[in-house]
Amino acid sequence: MRAACRLTQRLNMSFPYTSNIQDAKNESLLTQRDYLNLLRIRHQHWMSSANTPATKKRHEEIIALIEQLAEHYSHLIEAGR
Repeated sequence: MRAACRLTQRLNMSFPYTSNIQDAKNESLLTQRDYLNLLRIRHQHWMSSANTPATKKRHEEIIALIEQLAEHYSHLIEAGR
């Protein structure tokens, strides 16, 4: 049942049923940026418990990439308003 709900949510994000496509696009971008923020927080947590310096470095790199990507999302969202 949960898989069906997730599929429905994904379809709704992929195929907006609203008359205002820009609003739907911005809403989707906001949702994706929120997910990126959650992912960044998880990597920060995982980094704090990393066993090796190499693993910690990888988490730092991933966090930096996520932050860059989230910033790009913010610019797209601002441009769409």
